[in-house]
Amino acid sequence: MKKIIIFLMTVISVNISAQENDQQNNRQINPLSLQPITVTIGGEFIITGSFAASKLQRLDFLISTIYNQASQQALGALNQINVIEKVSKEIKKYPLRDITLKRTNGEIRKIDLMKFRLTGDFANNPYLLNDDMIIFPAYDLNTNFVEIIGAVNKEVKFQFVDGDGLADALLFAGGINQAYENVKTAEISRLNSSGDKEEIIHMDISTNFPLKRGDRIKILADPNQKRIFKALVLGEVKNPGYVYLKQSGTELKEVIEKAGGFKETADLSRSEVIRDYSSFEMLKKYKLSEEYLNSPEKILLPETQLKMRQMQDALSLARTNNLQLEDTLFFNVDNQLRVLRSESIVDFTKLSDSNSDESKFSVKDGDMILIPQPFDYVYVFGQVSKYGFIKHVEGKDYNYYVEKAGGKTEMAREDDDEIVVIKGKGKDWITKEKEKLKLEAGDYVYIPKIIPRNFNYYLSRIGSIASVIGGIATLILLLVQFGK
Repeated sequence: MKKIIIFLMTVISVNISAQENDQQNNRQINPLSLQPITVTIGGEFIITGSFAASKLQRLDFLISTIYNQASQQALGALNQINVIEKVSKEIKKYPLRDITLKRTNGEIRKIDLMKFRLTGDFANNPYLLNDDMIIFPAYDLNTNFVEIIGAVNKEVKFQFVDGDGLADALLFAGGINQAYENVKTAEISRLNSSGDKEEIIHMDISTNFPLKRGDRIKILADPNQKRIFKALVLGEVKNPGYVYLKQSGTELKEVIEKAGGFKETADLSRSEVIRDYSSFEMLKKYKLSEEYLNSPEKILLPETQLKMRQMQDALSLARTNNLQLEDTLFFNVDNQLRVLRSESIVDFTKLSDSNSDESKFSVKDGDMILIPQPFDYVYVFGQVSKYGFIKHVEGKDYNYYVEKAGGKTEMAREDDDEIVVIKGKGKDWITKEKEKLKLEAGDYVYIPKIIPRNFNYYLSRIGSIASVIGGIATLILLLVQFGK
């Protein structure tokens, strides 16, 4: 990568010099025109050599112009995205501090363009003179650095220059973040040359404490809790969307009130609070949040993420279990249902009870609350003419829904005792005394199929019975023989 950059810079340096000369030749000659001069750039810059300038140009303007032209030509000569990204990243690495300006009269000045761009102090951005020499120092932020973090406007790692003090670090960090109160102390972590010993220095930020290369500074402050604490409420509330919370959390009842309260169409029995108590819930919540912001009517969980979560969860539990082989199938079924099932940590039907835990439940930052519409259907499937959802009618039993589904097919089992009602909440299978059972919204009705029996089936069954009878007869004969 470095060879590519060097080659590109060498080629375009000639082009930039030619362009500068052409621009100078095309200028109008008048008393205020810019008199052409020559400036030489050396050191650790993306391109070096002699360049045309004018006496009324400042150093930063020339450097920025040459850099922009060089980078545009370098990147324009490339056509692979990954190479363009790498070259773009590399050519941005040049020093802005400790730049040496040498003049023909013997004057030598140290230039800090980083300070000029922050303060506007033109002492660090002088006008150019003919035959000025601009030399950029070596640049390595891995070893020659100071880093400052904490209660500042911008955490930054910058190029260290001899003479830097705490005030310089605060300048480059944009000063103290005013969101923090009573900020007075800087904690300076200083390692020895081998990196195995640390010296901690606490210093008042009002002092310009002298820094050393490699210092790490943290501006200490009490945590600022003035942040955007909020929860997303979706579904059957009057004002769905984000609701602001206190740092310690806000009671669920108050959150619902802030969202305008429940609509008459809210189904509290199926409402839920989603929190990051499992990786699956995290995936579900973040996907729903994303979908809500982009398109509220399309809220889906990616199938691939769900399958990965199921697989990881099943393998983790299976690794340490002590189940027998015959128990494994039922365990896997129950575990998959546990992962897929959306169980709320709050029962919304108890929210109005001031003595319940639900009424005191605290909604935390990042929580999501889903309030669905009522699901007023019974699902009929199996051996019926038209399986699917049938509108729930209060007080009706399973026969009503079988008739609404077109009645039983010819392949349905004749005995009504084998028809199953599956309760929507507990998923209990009920076959006896169904006539007394009034179905509820969310219940299922299943009509099983007649299993065809061919000759081989009956032959195998007869063979099995014959083998059992033969075994019993043999045992009886042996007992009779031993009894003689």
